[in-house]
Amino acid sequence: MANTLLCIGFGDIAARVAREQLAKGWQVIGMCRQPEHKQAPPGVTLVAGDANNEQDLKRLLLNSQPAITAILVTLTPARGAEDSYHQGYVVPCRHLQQVLAQSTNPPQLIYVSSTGVYGQRDGQWVTEESPTEPDTHSGAMLLQAEQVIAACNAQVSILRCSGIYGPGRTMLIDRLKEAKVTVTPAWTNRIHADDVAGFIAHLFASTKVEPLYLVNDNEPALQADVYKWLAAELEVDYQNLASTDEVGSRGSKRCDNKQLKSSGYKLQYPTFRDGYKVLVANHQD
Repeated sequence: MANTLLCIGFGDIAARVAREQLAKGWQVIGMCRQPEHKQAPPGVTLVAGDANNEQDLKRLLLNSQPAITAILVTLTPARGAEDSYHQGYVVPCRHLQQVLAQSTNPPQLIYVSSTGVYGQRDGQWVTEESPTEPDTHSGAMLLQAEQVIAACNAQVSILRCSGIYGPGRTMLIDRLKEAKVTVTPAWTNRIHADDVAGFIAHLFASTKVEPLYLVNDNEPALQADVYKWLAAELEVDYQNLASTDEVGSRGSKRCDNKQLKSSGYKLQYPTFRDGYKVLVANHQD
């Protein structure tokens, strides 16, 4: 019997993972609020559902035939909500926890989170074991959602992704071309969308997975170094960019991806140069 993946939230990352799993013979169900507005890869079954509605989750998780064997959770802040991160992350995770508590055959569950749960601001190296003391409300809500997910009746892996970039995520290129960026002294971290999806697919195929991973490329970099290299690629005068001595709201840290690498996954884009070189070339075509 084929494995069946339920994607709770069906955006860019879920669609990329869906393609990987379909190619391996999996069945894929994508749950989203308005499936009629989504363009899913051929073979994906899109269903209407709201992660904030426990009954929708129960219908798909407990009554689905064939049974759900794996879950991918990719959430976004709730639109129009006063506390968008609480409503968009914590509340759905609580509903999911309640529903999975009733499962007699717990699935594998991969939850996409963020390095925003860290509050380090002095360029420290961080690992999965580093203190999580977010200094923003959004970071606090992301951490709270992680804690709920970690307690689910499932084989849980939480992925703390750094800044995701790739096709369709070219805001930095656009803003830099218009000199609308400010250079800070912060250390920055990033991961290509293809590697996020590739790593998730790798974990679904693995016999041993860890409960927590930092998902980052091999080279944390000073923001100034990234902007300087990218400006040269775009033929933009780096000296015309504004600068500040302030680190900024995202802090300054260097994310260590040793646990990701120890899983056996090989990054497609090991550094920002590898990924952005392709993006810049495609952007200028």
